[in-house]
Amino acid sequence: MADIDRRKRFVINVAYWLAVIGTIVFFARYVLGLIWPFFLAFIFSWMLTPAVRWLTVRCHIKHIISSIICLVLFFGVVGGLFLALILNLVSWVQSFVNWLPGFYAANIDPLLRDLTARVEQLTADLDPDITEVIRTSLRSITSSLGSFVSNFSLKAVGVVSGWITQLPGRLLSTLICIIATVFLTMDFHRVTAFLLRQLPARTRHVVVEAKESFLRVVVKYGKSYGIIMTITFVEISIGLLILRQDKAILLALLIAIFDIFPIVGAGFILIPWGIVQLLTGAIAKGLGLFAMYIIITVIRQFMEPRIVGHQMGMHPLVTLIAMLVGTKLFGPIGLLGLPIACAIIKSLDDTGVIHVIRKEDDPEMPTPPKPEAAEEKI
Repeated sequence: MADIDRRKRFVINVAYWLAVIGTIVFFARYVLGLIWPFFLAFIFSWMLTPAVRWLTVRCHIKHIISSIICLVLFFGVVGGLFLALILNLVSWVQSFVNWLPGFYAANIDPLLRDLTARVEQLTADLDPDITEVIRTSLRSITSSLGSFVSNFSLKAVGVVSGWITQLPGRLLSTLICIIATVFLTMDFHRVTAFLLRQLPARTRHVVVEAKESFLRVVVKYGKSYGIIMTITFVEISIGLLILRQDKAILLALLIAIFDIFPIVGAGFILIPWGIVQLLTGAIAKGLGLFAMYIIITVIRQFMEPRIVGHQMGMHPLVTLIAMLVGTKLFGPIGLLGLPIACAIIKSLDDTGVIHVIRKEDDPEMPTPPKPEAAEEKI
């Protein structure tokens, strides 16, 4: 009977946690996409609250005026940086689109023709059928590259046009986010107090503790990635100095910053750079850049779970699994978000707010046999 009760509890617990996880995944993948302006507005307001409080208390400014000052400064800085990024990106894409055909005609096309001629010379003594297959393959590759370069501008224009067609909807969502941020920042404590009052006492306590745990985890997360960025910066600096690259330290810093972002990474710069070096005849430098990218990637894949796990008090294997599952479920956001969620759950469990992880002193855990008893049984 006890065994049946234990199995029932196990099934109920599994069903409960599957329902919780399913709800979270559904919310993150579908609901969050619909309410993201309000979600971002809440995050922005939460970030601005300490600055508003400081201006109100220390500078003896009315709360509404402090809120307006912080909002203007925040959106002015964020908007200016975003506008500068967009303008620089558009300028870079335009320059690249104009540069690519000339570069192909001057460097890649002659290189492919010379490679084709050499391959034809080397295969002249082979079976005619094999020679024809090789020649057809080379012509196909040359034709495909030429078509890609010639159609690249059209594809780039198509991508930009598609983005522009979505611009009105994005601008409307951005405007809603800004307006919601204004309203929330002016009445942040009142809104959060109202939302907390709607929750049961037990849930309210968990939410408050989760907020405190989130702050601690974010600080530790930032510290861990600061360590990772420093190590990557040192690796790239050494590699670029060995390759005798001008402004090696500045370039290493920029690449290390790029490497922190999951979507971009160091390969966003090192791989195209290495390809260009190979095509322009700088074989040693191109291979060196590829080797540097491989070394950086391998070291980061090994050390990232260990450093992040150590800072957050989780085993590296748990951190690695959370990163992999988060990436599969939610993309680049999940790479950062799921390990943070796991760390928050562990922090809440350690402080006794929730109980989801069984520990060695759990009363339901079987007591391991003493060495003497084990020896007698043997």
